[in-house]
Amino acid sequence: MKALVLGGPGFIGTATCKELMRRGVETIAASRTPHPYGTFTSHLAFDRADEAELARVLGEVAPDVLLDLAAYQPSEVEAVIRHFRGSRYIFTSTGVYPDLFEDRPAREEDFKPLEGEPPPEPVEYREGKRWCETVLARSGGFPWTVIRPPAVVGAGDHTLRIAAYLERVEDGGPLLVPAESYRRQAGLAWVRDVGYAHALAADLSRPAGGKAYNVAFEGVSLADLIEALGRILGKPAVMVPIPFAELPKGASPYGPDPRRSAGYDLSRIRSDLGFEPSALEDCLAEVLAWYRVERPSHPGYAGRARELELAAG
Repeated sequence: MKALVLGGPGFIGTATCKELMRRGVETIAASRTPHPYGTFTSHLAFDRADEAELARVLGEVAPDVLLDLAAYQPSEVEAVIRHFRGSRYIFTSTGVYPDLFEDRPAREEDFKPLEGEPPPEPVEYREGKRWCETVLARSGGFPWTVIRPPAVVGAGDHTLRIAAYLERVEDGGPLLVPAESYRRQAGLAWVRDVGYAHALAADLSRPAGGKAYNVAFEGVSLADLIEALGRILGKPAVMVPIPFAELPKGASPYGPDPRRSAGYDLSRIRSDLGFEPSALEDCLAEVLAWYRVERPSHPGYAGRARELELAAG
């Protein structure tokens, strides 16, 4: 089997390529710019936004599976539908679910395809993912599968959101958290689990089905995450709940936004693909090793003094 991974050199792409290769899949990572990737996979540099270039690469590589970790403009997915002739297209989505105002995990069927025609591009990220999924739902017979992770945690995450919590726990001061939602399940997934889910979905021994699958930790709240960080750093994890609307920007980049669902339901990915989420502690051990070497800092930490003032009262 041959897999082409659009966005393969990225954060999620690296985890996906490694998992595919571990399973013996011929794996080709692709991105717009050259990348020093030869140590563990081959790489193609091309601009997938150039439809003629996309068609050329798909024709020459002839992948059995196309994993698209990068698209969020509906026209990009429409181009894939026109030119991909392999067995399976796997689209990486995000939290496309509407604001449910319900304290329960989101189920895949909570998302409904949008009505009408896609708006002029560029479309912002979350809305773009919704339109991409809508295009797939309308495609009629195209062999698609969607993987839906929420916020993805892991070593090397360029958003540095996990570093925001590590920095605050490490300095020993209290952390501001949203009073409405910090104890309920949060929308978080380990990057390795997302790569694992991609590889499960790419297994051609399973039917394609035209389905979406949630991938996430199960039962992990923001409080659980912060308390676990306190244990591994040997620091007190003191949380000060305040209304979500009053949180300073960057103080709690994972939210959770109380308007969103309480995490993700994993029933479908378990039953169809045999997925089981990893333990939070396994993820954080890897994250901590990265943090101690790289010492990354989240931009929101610049406002730490104001957070401590709010926490004091």
